[in-house]
Amino acid sequence: MDSSGGRTDHQGPAPDEAEPRAGGSGGDDLGVDEFRAHVRRFIAERAPFLPFPEGVRSPRDATEEAAIRAWLGALYGAGYLGAGWPVEWGGSIGHDPTRDLVLMEELYRARAYRPIEQVLLAAHALIEFGSDAQKRWYLPRIRSGEHIWCQLFSEPDSGSDLASLRTRAEADGDGFVVTGQKIWSTDAQWADVGLLLARTDPTVDRHAGLTAFIVPMAAQGITVRPIREMTGAAEFCEVFLDDVRLGAEHVLGPLHGGWPVVTSGLASERAYVGANAVQLQMMFDDLVALARLARFPDGSRAIDHEDIQHQLAVLLTRVEATKLVVADTVERLLRDDEHVSDGPLAKLAYSELHVALGEAALELLASSASVDDAGREVVDRWYAAFLWGRALTISGGASEILRGLISRQLLGLPRA
Repeated sequence: MDSSGGRTDHQGPAPDEAEPRAGGSGGDDLGVDEFRAHVRRFIAERAPFLPFPEGVRSPRDATEEAAIRAWLGALYGAGYLGAGWPVEWGGSIGHDPTRDLVLMEELYRARAYRPIEQVLLAAHALIEFGSDAQKRWYLPRIRSGEHIWCQLFSEPDSGSDLASLRTRAEADGDGFVVTGQKIWSTDAQWADVGLLLARTDPTVDRHAGLTAFIVPMAAQGITVRPIREMTGAAEFCEVFLDDVRLGAEHVLGPLHGGWPVVTSGLASERAYVGANAVQLQMMFDDLVALARLARFPDGSRAIDHEDIQHQLAVLLTRVEATKLVVADTVERLLRDDEHVSDGPLAKLAYSELHVALGEAALELLASSASVDDAGREVVDRWYAAFLWGRALTISGGASEILRGLISRQLLGLPRA
């Protein structure tokens, strides 16, 4: 897709397309505090104003789409995104992963548009498993913002058990014909490329017979249907693949070896888990602001009531405890010593507390008589956060599934 929002019709990499580019600095000689100051200034000067409610990331028109693509390209161009890539593809020498956390924290604080997780996953998978031709074609287009990616993983009957998927990619000459359906594909309605997991060998173990594919979303046979949510937005999509023809150049990684490709990419998202602590603190601060603005029928402020103060104290305790869990996870990630249950623990704590904060805000609004006009923006944010909160307990691993993983991996309990 070009920068104006028109989807390109390419079908894959040309043999000699684009050369690797030199690494960006992103201020390699700066300390963490100096780097944070640079990031804040860059965001303040360059980030587009996109007043999306929480949970909304997809552009609402061509102007917003162009702004998002330009902004993502600017973050890569400045060396803030992609700094951990190999130097020949634009990464920085001796990159410090702490800077990735700083970037995400500052984007959260500024309520600025954040990097698209599916694109980060795709870049990681391409770098680790892609052919030279695939890297030459796709990586520069990710850096420029020309290509947005989506994930074509989940299916209607698979639930949280991805390996049970039924989308087929059958060999046909020197390529494949893909038939199946995907669901909950974020950003599919404006993505240029999809990372697809499909079954190529139904006769072997279900994890062994899967292959990862790079799918041009403009390919013939692909139908994308956005799913309208209770927020009014349509961030997720159904994707139907009806006899979609893909060449051998669209296979990412080894044939029948797609499981490590997609799970390795999913693991790359862990680097940004620390930014969730910043969001929780912002949500709590917003809740306190709401309690100061809300008035009960007798005219008193909500925050002056002991029961509200008690509720805020309990939630603050949970916020601080969750921040410790996240900080502990980040510390082990940075020294490459994480436990297999670290990610599930941090995600479970964050998403469940997000729901609790949203419920507290809506209870406060329901019991108060009014909120001053000055607090309307805070109120609107809370309605969106409340509606989006439940989705967070499902996406990236449902809370019920995560509790089962934690019980077995951390506590050593038997499978029920």
